[in-house]
Amino acid sequence: MSVLRHAVTVAAALFVTLGLPFVTSDKFHSLISSSEDAVSSASVTVDKPSGKYTVLINNTKHPDKENLEVWQEFFSGNEIDFLFEDIVCTCASGDAGGITMAQSFQSRLPENQMKIKTEDPVLMLSKAEYGRFDVMIMSSELADSFGAQTLYENKDYTVIFTDSGEADDEKT
Repeated sequence: MSVLRHAVTVAAALFVTLGLPFVTSDKFHSLISSSEDAVSSASVTVDKPSGKYTVLINNTKHPDKENLEVWQEFFSGNEIDFLFEDIVCTCASGDAGGITMAQSFQSRLPENQMKIKTEDPVLMLSKAEYGRFDVMIMSSELADSFGAQTLYENKDYTVIFTDSGEADDEKT
């Protein structure tokens, strides 16, 4: 009986010190409330939203020029062949249009090839100044209000402007 009581006491102490902090963490909540469904994410294409959007591709994160060119074509609105490279797309947390545009791009790719990450707009643009992103999608309204135009001049970034879902202009 004392062995059982000791085992229960140790288990309870471990749960309180390790389990409770993990259960209340954001990581645990993101694990149990996954917004991606493996079946629907690969088979349902999300329509592109209307409006103007900016796509920034960090060229330094894609050392293979062929893969970089394929990603540039993809974000310009063209269809691409299968590509064995995963990307992380960053969007501002309050930019509903940018997130919807990213989801539209994500729905055109094979399952789990593009991960969408949302961040605070100020933090996102601060990281972008130092090249700490892979791909960034934002609406023109967000870019105008937060002054993201300074990022367009960086030679390490490819900037693609889209208008109403159609590729409009590209700058490398």
